[in-house]
Amino acid sequence: MTRKFLQLSKKDDFQEILEGLSIAISPSLLKFLNIDLNNTVYVCVAKIIIPVNVQTHSLEKQDIIFSSDLEKTLLLPKEIKTFLIPYYNKNQIIHLGPVIGILTDINDNKEDISFPAIQHLCKELAEELVQIGGFFYVFGLQNFEEDKIYGYFLDNHTWTKQLFPYPNVIYNRLHSRKADASTTFLKLKKILEEKEIPIFNSKFLAKDETNQLLADQASIDKHLPVTEKLTEQGFFSMLKTFRILYVKPVHGSQGRNIIHIEHIDDHFIATISSGKKKGKGQLFTEEKKLWMWLKNYVKNKSYICQQGIDFQKWQGRPLDFRILCHKNYQGHWTITSTVARIAQKDAIVANLAQGAEMKAAKIVLNELLNTENASQKLEELKVLAIKIATILSENTEGYLGELGIDIGMDKQGHLWIIEVNSKPSKKLEEHIEKTRPSTKALLDYFIALSFSPYLKELSEDE
Repeated sequence: MTRKFLQLSKKDDFQEILEGLSIAISPSLLKFLNIDLNNTVYVCVAKIIIPVNVQTHSLEKQDIIFSSDLEKTLLLPKEIKTFLIPYYNKNQIIHLGPVIGILTDINDNKEDISFPAIQHLCKELAEELVQIGGFFYVFGLQNFEEDKIYGYFLDNHTWTKQLFPYPNVIYNRLHSRKADASTTFLKLKKILEEKEIPIFNSKFLAKDETNQLLADQASIDKHLPVTEKLTEQGFFSMLKTFRILYVKPVHGSQGRNIIHIEHIDDHFIATISSGKKKGKGQLFTEEKKLWMWLKNYVKNKSYICQQGIDFQKWQGRPLDFRILCHKNYQGHWTITSTVARIAQKDAIVANLAQGAEMKAAKIVLNELLNTENASQKLEELKVLAIKIATILSENTEGYLGELGIDIGMDKQGHLWIIEVNSKPSKKLEEHIEKTRPSTKALLDYFIALSFSPYLKELSEDE
């Protein structure tokens, strides 16, 4: 990444003598950027581009000074001291960035603004961007207008609301499918399309669509449990075929509203994953009565019915593996984290939101298998996850930059795909003191998307 960027430091020296919309740089930076002072020069930050007067001064090559008027016009936070600039200059434009927007759910009525679901991520991004350059802000669906955004900027552990330009890239961390499908979000997407601003992970993945995309791939199909849309006829057929079934909401997340159905002797036990009746089994002696109860529970919402697998357990507790995948700067999928999620003893799902415990995948696999087999199985998990991520990104509209892939292992060691999440929890591995690999991968992808038009032209010119 570094070979295509120069880091500029914003200085405040003699800022007061710069008049109007002006910058001051060193003669060596002027030469490096191949700027012709006989023609108009522009400074571009995010989606704001301003013609400027350029003065040369005795500065370090990587220093830049903005006039107060220019700083205000560009809507730059005073606290930002570093920027990246591509090793590329065309049309007399100095591109500074990146500017990253994180879209999430915000309650503006609260006195103390905080974002618990992404707080640790924001702290890491702030620390990394101080070293790298650029800045980010957080905003909600109520905070944007046609040409500007009111967002929250993290400075010295405090969030302050201020006006910002539209960013280079937007990271969608809305937590509800309702918000993702709202007319306000669709309006924002239209504006972003017009401004050519990439938004990645712009929607939740539907379980039925994801399953169908993967089922079309021969190398993946063997890892998929039998899955069908929930219908009365299909349910009765699967009930006769499989001892265990899972009934899941197509648009569900965090392990909520999943029904585990087990056929034992001459009766059925149905257990719900969340809510007041979480973990409490309900007994049915007739298939029809079970269906009537199930039909009443799901109402008119879309559900799938899935073959239950006899997964390997850890100390008698349900177990699966969450593999975090991120696209890197070159656009290739990489593994940034592999953890084992261990459910509570009587739980039917291993989601952290439902009280699951997290351990390093390698440690758990070493306990379940011998060391050699554990290493081999860990590699199998990673290879399968990369295949899944590649297939979905190639067949999904828009930018897909990160995925949380849940995979289970049966007692024979075969791997089964449980679910793919386009908005994985940011609470994984928060105990790590240094910046997590997943955050660094996100930042790489932010930078790649922020400068992609200029880097593409650079590659063509090389």
